[in-house]
Amino acid sequence: MILAPLFLFAAAATFEDSFRAGLIALQRNDLKTAQTELAAASKLAPGNGRVWIALAQTYRKLNEFALANEAAAKAEQLGAKDTVVLTSLVIFYNEAGQTFRAAEVQARYARLVPNDTAARERAETLYFEAAQPLLQQGKFSETIPILTSASKAIPASAQLQLALGVACYGLRRFDDAAAAFLKTIALAPEIPQPYLFLGKFLDQVPARLPEITKHFLAFQKANPDAFAGYYLHAKALNAQSVEPETAMILLRKAAAINDQDAAVHFELGSVLDRLRQFAEAASEFERASSLDPNDAATHYRLSRVYDRLGKPEAALAERTKHAALEQAARAAKN
Repeated sequence: MILAPLFLFAAAATFEDSFRAGLIALQRNDLKTAQTELAAASKLAPGNGRVWIALAQTYRKLNEFALANEAAAKAEQLGAKDTVVLTSLVIFYNEAGQTFRAAEVQARYARLVPNDTAARERAETLYFEAAQPLLQQGKFSETIPILTSASKAIPASAQLQLALGVACYGLRRFDDAAAAFLKTIALAPEIPQPYLFLGKFLDQVPARLPEITKHFLAFQKANPDAFAGYYLHAKALNAQSVEPETAMILLRKAAAINDQDAAVHFELGSVLDRLRQFAEAASEFERASSLDPNDAATHYRLSRVYDRLGKPEAALAERTKHAALEQAARAAKN
C-alpha cells in the first residue's frame, strides 16, 4: 500500500489561527510574519473589519502607507458598528497624523455608546486639535468645514461652537459668527469670550441686537464686579441708539472699575455726543485717544465734536491724524 505524504493530511489553517498568529506577530513587531498571517486571514474572512485594521497597523509600521490607508478604509466600512474596530481606527488615524478622521471615527464610536461621557469628550478634543492649528494660522476657510462637521457630531460642545464663531468672524461672515457665539452662550453662559467677540461687530448684525442685548444684560447681572458686562450692555444700547441715559450710567460704572480701557471712554463720548453734551464728549474722546492714539475712529469723532465746540484748528488736527491712520491701514492691507 502506498502511503500519501503526511502533509496532505495536515489541517488547513483556519481564520482564527491566522488572525491570532498575525496579532501575536504584530505585538512582537515581527512585521513580515504579521503581514503574511493577517493577509491570509483577510482572504479567509474578507468581511471581518478587525483583520483589516490589524493589517492597516502592520502596513503603517512597514511604511506601506497607501496599503495602510486602503486597509483602514476597508476596516472603517466593514466595522462601522464594531467598537473594537472603531477604537483601533481612532488610534491608527491619530498616530498617522489624520486628526480630523480620528475625530470623525471617535464621534461615531461615541454615538454607539451614548452613556460614555469620556468618549464624547475625546471626540470633542480631537475635533478641536484638528481645528486649532488652522485657527492659529488664520486658515479660517479650511477650519470651518472641520468645525461645522464637529458641531453636527457634538452639538452640545461650547468649545467647538466658540471656535466655529471665531473662524466665521475671521472670514467676516458676521451673521454666522453671531449664530455660533449665541449658541456658545446658550451652552455655557459663564464663558466671557462669546460676549466679547459679539461686542466687536454689533454694527454688522442689526437684526440680532435685541437678542444680543438681553444676553449682555444677563452677563452683566451675573458678573457685577466686571467692567465688561456694563460696557457691552451699554455698547449694545448705543448700537441701537436707545436709552442714552442708561448707557451713560452703565459706562460710568465700567470706567469706575477699569479707567484704562479706551473703548469705554469712546462709548461714553458717543453717548454724550448723542446727548449734545459736547464739552464732556470731547473730554471722553480725548481720554480714549490718550489711551489708544492709533484708533482712527476716535480721532474722527473728536474732530466732529471740536467742530461743534467752535475749535476749527483742533478739529483739523484730528482730521489729519484720522486720514493718516486710515492711509496706513489701507497700505497695510495692500
